[in-house]
Amino acid sequence: MILVVGSLIALAAAGLAGLILKAIQLEKGAKKIKIPEILKKGGISLSLSDLISEIIFFVLIVATLVAALEYYGVATAAFTGEILTYIPHVIAAVFILVLGILLAILISGIITLVGGNVRIAQSAPLGNIAKYAIIVVSGLIALRELGAEIILTDKSKDIIFAGLVLALALGFGLGLKEKANKFLDNVFKK
Repeated sequence: MILVVGSLIALAAAGLAGLILKAIQLEKGAKKIKIPEILKKGGISLSLSDLISEIIFFVLIVATLVAALEYYGVATAAFTGEILTYIPHVIAAVFILVLGILLAILISGIITLVGGNVRIAQSAPLGNIAKYAIIVVSGLIALRELGAEIILTDKSKDIIFAGLVLALALGFGLGLKEKANKFLDNVFKK
């Protein structure tokens, strides 16, 4: 009975939240700051209003399940306490990731614009490299906020960085092999 009533309340609250968000025209504001594009890049096909409604529904369903388990004598206080203390970390990680994506888009645009104005031929790829580097770093910071810092320890960061530097050096060296030969020939002929 608790689950049925809780489910109905969750459905009603999610529906009401969706109506309120559509009434205040949240989608228009979200489109102005390109939130739907960010959600699509993240693989979320829902609109912002629908996403918020789904989150409200999910939270209320979890609260209903906890209430039902408590009613039937299953102790969930410790589990609930752990979840409630972890929620701020999840919110902070999402905030860091969204801020990182927005910053990455901004920096990429600036690099592409300035590179185009200075007539750098590869300004768009440089902007993309900067964008993805910032997204990776913000993802790593978000993972650290979630407590998953075991993924990259100090030694593995050094190994990954050294591997990237070596790959870039090899690519640069092989790509500019002929120009390096001409340069060195000119240097040693004089």
